[in-house]
Amino acid sequence: MIAPGAPISDTHGVELPSRYEIRVVTADLADSISALSYYSHFFESPTWSAIYEGRQAREALRAYHACKPFYQMPETSAKNGLSYCIWDKEFVFKQPESAAKGGVCSWDDFDVDDPDLEIDAQRKLHDALDFPIVGFGLSYDKFVPGDPKGWEAAASALPMNAPIDTFFKAHDPRPAGSWEPTAPGQVIERVGSGTREGYHGQGLMKGLANFIMLEMKSRGYRAIQINCGAPQVHHVWTNPPKPFRGSTIGAFANWIFETEEDGKKVRPFEKAGLPNFFLVWTELLD
Repeated sequence: MIAPGAPISDTHGVELPSRYEIRVVTADLADSISALSYYSHFFESPTWSAIYEGRQAREALRAYHACKPFYQMPETSAKNGLSYCIWDKEFVFKQPESAAKGGVCSWDDFDVDDPDLEIDAQRKLHDALDFPIVGFGLSYDKFVPGDPKGWEAAASALPMNAPIDTFFKAHDPRPAGSWEPTAPGQVIERVGSGTREGYHGQGLMKGLANFIMLEMKSRGYRAIQINCGAPQVHHVWTNPPKPFRGSTIGAFANWIFETEEDGKKVRPFEKAGLPNFFLVWTELLD
């Protein structure tokens, strides 16, 4: 059974359409948030859906299973009280048992080695997300990342993130020590965001992002860092509510990035549906 997350007491003036509400991600939602995150990553991202075409279901399920320890870490998304989701109060469940339980995530029922897994995969995996979460923004305190083993599991599940992270670290123009946190409660790092299929164009991503900025400011944080590829997400985080200020720290060029494999130059992101990934630094100024 899915618990509905924790209600928030103050939206800081952020208004969504009346059928939606923002809730804190809680431990009860760990599997649902994880599954929805990987569904968004492998099926809805123009970059990753193109790169993993033909094996999206298998990769999504492998990531979901491999990252269960990551989502159970107290410092990460489902348990740290720093991650939020959007709840559709009028969600139409596909199965009566899902409605009776408040929602069901059935990804554990799939066999990753099923030879027919990729047939009609997007529909099958989407139908198994029979719960009212329709958007999410996942974060952690950058000074308190948690157990390295959990992060290693997450990295192994998404190996193509590694060159992007390495690039941003190597090309960060900020002087060392000028931005990094020196204690908890200073800098938030975003680790995932998405809006569910069928819910785009209603301002949900922007509303949730603005709420997160305002909420983190109210808690004393001074900045939020986010790695993003979608132009809409980049626009929202570089154009935050005043007096906050967003800056693009770096851009990773997907289509021209080259690396070497077996002595040959290859472009692993040449099939990407978007040209860039961005590293954005949003300052929560007074």
